Amino acid sequence: MPLSELKYEFIRTPLERPLLALRRALGWRERRRHPELADIHMEEARIERVLARVLRPDSWCVDIGCHYGSMLSRFCRLAPAGRHVAFEVIPAKVRFLRRKFPEVDVRQVALLDHPGHSRFFVYSRASGFSSLARSTPQQAEGIEVEEIEVETARLDDALAPAHRVDFLKVDVEGAELFVLRGAKAALARHRPVVLFECGPGGPRSFGYEPGELYDFLTRDAGFSVFSLKVYLANASPVGRA
Repeated sequence: MPLSELKYEFIRTPLERPLLALRRALGWRERRRHPELADIHMEEARIERVLARVLRPDSWCVDIGCHYGSMLSRFCRLAPAGRHVAFEVIPAKVRFLRRKFPEVDVRQVALLDHPGHSRFFVYSRASGFSSLARSTPQQAEGIEVEEIEVETARLDDALAPAHRVDFLKVDVEGAELFVLRGAKAALARHRPVVLFECGPGGPRSFGYEPGELYDFLTRDAGFSVFSLKVYLANASPVGRA
C-alpha cells in the first residue's frame, strides 16, 4: 500500500468515525474559502444521512468500485445482518478488503455489460481515480500509471437471481452506464436504492454523455433520479437537464 493510502488502515477500527469527523472539522477553512463548493463539501455527511434513512439491519448491499471499503464499512455497521458483496479489481485493494472484511464476499472482477477481459489503468499514488478508460484526471496528472488486465462480468451473471440487492453503490470513474446496463435484471427484480457518481468528465471518457445514463435509469429501468440534497429534502426528482 502506498504511504499516501496508509490512512485507510483506520477503516473498521474504533478510530474510523472520530477521524472522519476530525477531517470534516479541519476542512472549515477550505469551506469558507470556496462557498460555491458547499454541496461537494456536504456530500459525505449527506451520504451518511441517506444510508441511515434507507438501510435496515438486514439490508443486502452491493459495493461496485469498493476502493478501500469506506462505504462498505458503513454497510457493515448499519446493516450488520445483511449479506454484502464487494467488487474491486486492483489486487492490493482486494487483499486489503478480504483482510478487513472477512465476512464480506469480495470479488476481483470489473463489472460492465459484457463478460470477458479488459485493460485497466491504475494510478499509483491516486488509485481512487483508476479506471477502465485511460483519461488522466486532473488530480492524477503526472502520476505514474500501470496497465493491468482484469476480468469483466455483468452483475446479472455474477449474482444469483435470488440474491437480494437492497442497496447498490456504483463508483467506477465514468463506466456507471455500462455497469447498470449489466445489472438491468437485478434492477427490475429487486428495485434497490442506487447510489452512483456522475460528473461531466467521467462518462465522456467512455464515449457517452451523462444524459444517456439518466435516460437508462428513467426510461429503461423505471427509476427516479435525485441528488442527495433533493432526496433528503423529500423534493421532486431532478430532470434530465
